[in-house]
Amino acid sequence: MRIRAWLFAACALSFGLGTAHAQNYSTGAVDIYNTCNTGPDLPQTIPEAANVRHWWDLAKFPQVSRWENSDVWNTDFTDGSGDLEPQGGSDVANIYFFTGHGTCQSAPQATDPDFLVTCSGGTLGSTNIGTKSRWGNAGGHSRFMLLDASCPMDLVSLSNNWFPPFRGLHVATGHSGNRTHDTLDSSSRGDQFAARTVGVTTTFLGIVISTIPKQSVTWAWMNTGLIDVQSQVCAVSIANDTTAATASNRRDNEFISPSFGPPSGNWYAWRWVCS
Repeated sequence: MRIRAWLFAACALSFGLGTAHAQNYSTGAVDIYNTCNTGPDLPQTIPEAANVRHWWDLAKFPQVSRWENSDVWNTDFTDGSGDLEPQGGSDVANIYFFTGHGTCQSAPQATDPDFLVTCSGGTLGSTNIGTKSRWGNAGGHSRFMLLDASCPMDLVSLSNNWFPPFRGLHVATGHSGNRTHDTLDSSSRGDQFAARTVGVTTTFLGIVISTIPKQSVTWAWMNTGLIDVQSQVCAVSIANDTTAATASNRRDNEFISPSFGPPSGNWYAWRWVCS
């Protein structure tokens, strides 16, 4: 397993953080797609989102919203249409975790779009990330966009689909793959990822032992994003900042809490690891 990185210009348990720097968060999980005449259904997405909330609740992150199935709308991810909707928009909280379907091409090209797919009220909804999503702008609060879906972050089209959404966003994570190399429905992937974003220590006879290491967002994803995936799937993380050095530093070293200050500039740095 090789990890790669890239740059571009344009008994007593305690958690590894306290409430002073706590971020707020939202989750969106879609299991039922058959009512929209597509599929397959994803029965592990609801438990996965619950597992994510378990860790962030224990770390005392305030919860903004948690929506499932028909209550997750494609407009929640659409700039100017619903991403700032107070009860569920993806740009309202500092952290947004989505688990559900994306869309994979048979052989993705540099100009192919990346999508998030929802099913609400019998209507299939898809959001073209590169053209419709902008996070951190116009009063938005998103710092971390964390996606567990099919192919929402294809490496070949990263500049077309993931440079535009960064409008204050700090770090985003997702997967790259194709129709025959895809993520599998899993409650463990998000569970272990969220656990590593907060970390857990045990104190035994006065000795502090790290039982779950607290890691930066990128490294937590590099270490867990390949759980329950097919071959040739990549876990991807991307960050933005002013220079090559600051973008790389943010990519590799920014924790969910405490996080870095707001990014600025047109440098993008990404890292990936493939199965």
